[in-house]
Amino acid sequence: MAQSDAASDENDANITLRLSEDFLAEIDETWQGRGYASRSEFMREALRDAVHGTRLSKRALADVLTSEQQFDDGDTVSAEEARERFGTDE
Repeated sequence: MAQSDAASDENDANITLRLSEDFLAEIDETWQGRGYASRSEFMREALRDAVHGTRLSKRALADVLTSEQQFDDGDTVSAEEARERFGTDE
């Protein structure tokens, strides 16, 4: 993830955005659900991705390709089955 708010330096600039309350609520739900430390951290990463494109590691890209192949082959399980298999909660 992106650098935290505490890592900002003197060359950083502030911007102001006007967003609908509904869209801001969606943004807040998204950043919190994805484990970002703050709304600002999430927005910085989203803007970086918009300008530079999403950058995935070679390992992440390989995992995506493997997942796509598994899906194409029908080698998938439901979310419930995966939670049971790996002992995780929703």
